[in-house]
Parts: sequence; C-alpha cells; structure tokens
Amino acid sequence: MKNSEWLCQVSKLTSLPYYVEHRIFGDKSGALIGVIDGYIVALGLGKVDGRNAAVKVLMRYAKAQDPSQAKQALDAAKGKFKLEATDETTATLVRTYSFGKPDAADVAETLRNLLTALKTSASPINGKCYECGKAEPQLILLNDIPTYCCSSCQVQLTQKLDAAAVAYENLETNLPLGLLYGMGAALLGSIAWGGVAYLIHRIFLWGAIIIGLFVGKVVVKGTGKVTWTARTMIGLLTAASVAFGDAIFYALMAMKESEIAFVPALMLVLSNFWKLETDAGGGIASILFGLIGAGITIYGTRKPAFKARFVALGTPASTLSTAATK
Repeated sequence: MKNSEWLCQVSKLTSLPYYVEHRIFGDKSGALIGVIDGYIVALGLGKVDGRNAAVKVLMRYAKAQDPSQAKQALDAAKGKFKLEATDETTATLVRTYSFGKPDAADVAETLRNLLTALKTSASPINGKCYECGKAEPQLILLNDIPTYCCSSCQVQLTQKLDAAAVAYENLETNLPLGLLYGMGAALLGSIAWGGVAYLIHRIFLWGAIIIGLFVGKVVVKGTGKVTWTARTMIGLLTAASVAFGDAIFYALMAMKESEIAFVPALMLVLSNFWKLETDAGGGIASILFGLIGAGITIYGTRKPAFKARFVALGTPASTLSTAATK
C-alpha cells in the first residue's frame, strides 16, 4: 500500500486532515495535522536513526507544571509505540516497522487511547497562542511544528531571533585563551589516559571519546564563539592528548619491564612512538575514537539557526484521488 493511501485511511479513522505538502516527519507523502479535543496532533511516516521506517506521532498540550505526569499517562497507553520524548508542551512517539505498515485501524485506536490518557494528565491548548495565551483560531507550522501563534507574537518572535542573531555575530572569539585552556585539558587528559590504561593493563578505546569530549568542552569554554580555527584546534589537541596518553602508557610499561626511570622510558618511547603505536593493539584506533568525541563537540558548536518560519496549513487533501495526484 502506498504511503498516501495509508495516511488517507488513518485520516478517515481519526478525522485528522491530511496535508500532502507538509513533510514535517521527513516523508514526501506529507502528514496528518489537526486538533482533537483541544490537543494538537500530527501523525506521519518517517525514519528513525536514518534507517528504520516508522510511524511518528506528535501531541501538543498546554504547558504542564509536571511533564512526568504526562509521560506516565502516555507510557501506559502507548501500545506498540515507543515514547521518544516528553516535555512541558509536547510528546513524540514512534512505532518502527520492517515490512508492511501497521494496520491503520490499530494506529487510530492507539491514538484514541493516547488522547484519553493525555486528558488525565495535561490540559488541552484549546486554540490559544502558545506565547501569550490569546485566543487564536488559526493553526500554523512554526519551523515544522504545529502550534497556535498570534500575529503579534509572530512579530515579536521574529524580532527576538533577529536580535539573537546580531548578538551571536558580535560575540568575541578568544583563540589564545582557547588554546591555553585546550593545552591544559589535553595534558590532563594524557595523564589520566595513560595512567588508567596502565592500571587496567590495556587501552580502553571508549575512554578516548571522553578525552575528546573533555578537550572540546574546555576549548569551547576558553574560546567563546567557536570558529573553524577553534574546531581544528579541538581535533588536533584531542589527537595529541590521546597519542601522548598512549606514550605515557608505553613508558609506564617500559619502566615496569626494564626497571628504568620514567623520563628515560618516555624518551625511548617517543623516539619509537609511531612503530609502537601502529604495532600496539588499539593504538591508532584510540586516536580515531578520541576524534569521535571531538567531532561530537564540534557538531554541537555549529551556528544556531535564528529563523522562525511561519507556514499556514492551507487546504487538506480531501480525497485519496487528490492526494495521489500530488
């Protein structure tokens, strides 16, 4: 069955309007978006972890004082869905599948159970602007998230984001301080890495990721606004930290086996470092794992998106033939 046909079936069973043009879950077939008993609900098809096909559900409610209550209520009614996230205003659920899509009637029934559970733990939005609480009849998409937002709050949000973008551009980048902090963190990481490896008598690769995260976080703290120069610095310092940690480990092992002082042992190791690193189990891999940790930090330093896209829902696809032609 085509995705559009399946969504049309669920639409008829739930009375949620079907919008082919709004791909808020990533699938080109669009999504169901609407309001049921005052709660905003969106349902569609997409991917989980970029691989597994899934049915996705988004449910929005009035701001809750205790989000854990909504989580507990929905968890008991989720059926074959997985409760992916819950916060003060939104819950997201997914149900993965391998071959055919889940039965439309089963999905519709689970959605009804979820709404019944939500009524016991969170208040409906009832057509009120999420920001000021003013009555707002028009449901819109704000950066692909269905919500109510009045015209004045739309203007204020746009102005606020524009100001935040200007403030971000005006932030200073202190590369010397970031380098100083990073070198200190790299040295501490090396000592900890080499010492722990010596105590457990092996190089623990997952620990290298922690080194990368630690060095990256310290460099970011010292640098302020992170540029590509700072990101390169994070990668180089992480690789150096893990590599020198390996050298400390090899030197400690040489001290034990040859009964020589640490400094001569370290000099001996450094003079033969590349051979030792390539011959040792996990030597080069430890550097690569460290760079994974650094990469996670680097990814987190990308420039924030200071944009608010307000999109009207438009006209839903009223019939299967309408959806099939789009």
